[in-house]
Amino acid sequence: MQMDGTAFTRHLSAHRDRVYSQALWVVRHDQDAEDITQEAFLRLWRSGGDLPESGILPWLLRVTHNLCIDRTRRQGALVRNLGRPDGEAVDRLAWTGPDSAGPDGNLEAEDRRREIMAALATLGEETRSVMLMHYFQGMKVKDIAAALGKNLSSVKVQIHRARKTLRLVLAENHGTPASRQETV
Repeated sequence: MQMDGTAFTRHLSAHRDRVYSQALWVVRHDQDAEDITQEAFLRLWRSGGDLPESGILPWLLRVTHNLCIDRTRRQGALVRNLGRPDGEAVDRLAWTGPDSAGPDGNLEAEDRRREIMAALATLGEETRSVMLMHYFQGMKVKDIAAALGKNLSSVKVQIHRARKTLRLVLAENHGTPASRQETV
């Protein structure tokens, strides 16, 4: 059953940025992320009338995740782009707005954001998606598990291991022991 236009417009406005962000992090190319976002919402239009209201976002994120995997497999983008995200797109995604710390604070914050983006690029595709959902989109672990069709404990372990990896990568970049790094 198709979703009615009013509900679709409401969900499009509410969830478009999250869907696009997730797609961008996985496929690392603006146009591909836009295509995936469009396809995910087209699928919502076609079958969203059968979904409960609370299940729309997890369903959209699962569809987006699957579309991204299909796209990367089809194009071989994972192999070609591993560790080399679209710099402008990642910077736009990471930018949180002007800092009140002044020019020096802005430069330090921007350097830190770039380091974190580079460290995230070292993670696997699914782990990057999980970290994006949790830290950039503010999703709860149980919602991530539902969106990806995984159990809660495996998502918690994935986040824990990713944080450990990120700490090590960031520590290595600064030449300091990982135990002295601040928590990611």
